[in-house]
Amino acid sequence: MFSCFFVFGKKVSANENQNAAPIITYYRLNGNDITIQWKAPDGVSYSKVDIYSATSPNGSYRYENTVSGNSYTNTYVAKGVPYYYKLEASYEDNEGYKTVTTYAGKCIINPLPAPSSLEASTGNSHSITVKWKASDDCDGYQIYRSVSPDRNYELVQTVSNESRSSRWYDDDDESFQTYTQKNLELGKIYYYKIRPYTTYIDETFYGDFSNYISCQVTINGTKVKSASSKKKKINTITWAKNDEADGYIVYYSKKEDGNYTKLKTFTSRNNLSYTHTKLTNGTAYYYKIQAYKNFNGGKLYGPTTPYLKYCDYYSYADESYESRCRRAFGKSYYADYKSAKQAKKHMKTITVKVWDKKGKKKYTRKFRITVNKGLAPSIKEMFKEIYKSKEHFPIHEIGCYSWRGKNSSSEHCEGLAFDINSNENYMIQGKKVLAGSFWKPKKNRYSIPLNCKLVKILEKYGFHRGLWGSRRDYMHFSYFGG
Repeated sequence: MFSCFFVFGKKVSANENQNAAPIITYYRLNGNDITIQWKAPDGVSYSKVDIYSATSPNGSYRYENTVSGNSYTNTYVAKGVPYYYKLEASYEDNEGYKTVTTYAGKCIINPLPAPSSLEASTGNSHSITVKWKASDDCDGYQIYRSVSPDRNYELVQTVSNESRSSRWYDDDDESFQTYTQKNLELGKIYYYKIRPYTTYIDETFYGDFSNYISCQVTINGTKVKSASSKKKKINTITWAKNDEADGYIVYYSKKEDGNYTKLKTFTSRNNLSYTHTKLTNGTAYYYKIQAYKNFNGGKLYGPTTPYLKYCDYYSYADESYESRCRRAFGKSYYADYKSAKQAKKHMKTITVKVWDKKGKKKYTRKFRITVNKGLAPSIKEMFKEIYKSKEHFPIHEIGCYSWRGKNSSSEHCEGLAFDINSNENYMIQGKKVLAGSFWKPKKNRYSIPLNCKLVKILEKYGFHRGLWGSRRDYMHFSYFGG
């Protein structure tokens, strides 16, 4: 809280009784309010006291309020503004009505705090961006810059306070503001200070300067051009050539904001791709490609932006809708086939091995199934994993592609849904059986339980069971959930 020593004076006109002027007993800043208290000399009673304020001791005083008591509080005073007060008290004696004036001496200022939480970062176009925690208390900021931490700071920009102009600003929320300078000298270190300002009755007042923040101008970043999984368990990343760079460093993480591990350092600006191996299908990998330049015995590092690439040679559980469409149809949207002839052009017949059971003996059997061509590699890998699992779930029937008419919404028309052991895994609507005969996973070997290994592997590759509220299709597993 701001505090200072106050000197109280009195100004009395020729027709005023100086001994009748108010005596100020309290004059302080409390939070964002300024409170003045006074008393009348013995034998004097005021009928009213008019309060005036100014921003300088000899400035123009502006009327604030009229009170009948012995105190006044100016609430929510502007921060950074000096306040001087004048009290004009009216009273009556034997000679009639009179007015006497008292000035509160030195000013009170509700401090306008310096910006806090300063950060500085380098960017493309040889730029530096300064970021700070904004306050709703000021009208704007002045940004000063120097090439030395302790001297010769020059004003480079005055900016308005964006937090005040935002309709969504909340006093309880943290709001940050930024300023960016471009085309600065490569490799040079710049220092920045910021101070707030406020405008009050056509005058501008300034708060304290922040501590300085420094940043070195560096080279431009490089941009990832493409990423693909053309073989299983790999991602190949390619990026644009950076003519400023002497090389690149490749990093990766499994979390966007996690710790990044260095994969490779390239010592030539002409190396523009990297293949990341031994990956897990369906896992998200975040990559950063950082360009660097050898400079004065050290290195300048370009800015980086995380680039997300799933290892997605095969389909997977959390695959996005757009990715599923591109895998199945080569487009960003679901492309219904208009005829059986068109659909067959996009199908492929594959052979898969499964387990079946005769009596107590399990044995291998093979099925030739027709599936969507874009999903064929994933489906082959999926059934390979099902076959290798220790569960050895018995399967005696599999159906996939089945043309059911151009008006059908069934994914069987696109080769994107399976029916497995259909008789023993019925489809019902409420209690009405629509297809199949029963579902008794505890009694029948071919009835598929809800959470068996077979179901988990199907879900791992993005095929989900047809359980839709009161309609439950226990035989059905589809790629888009339909």
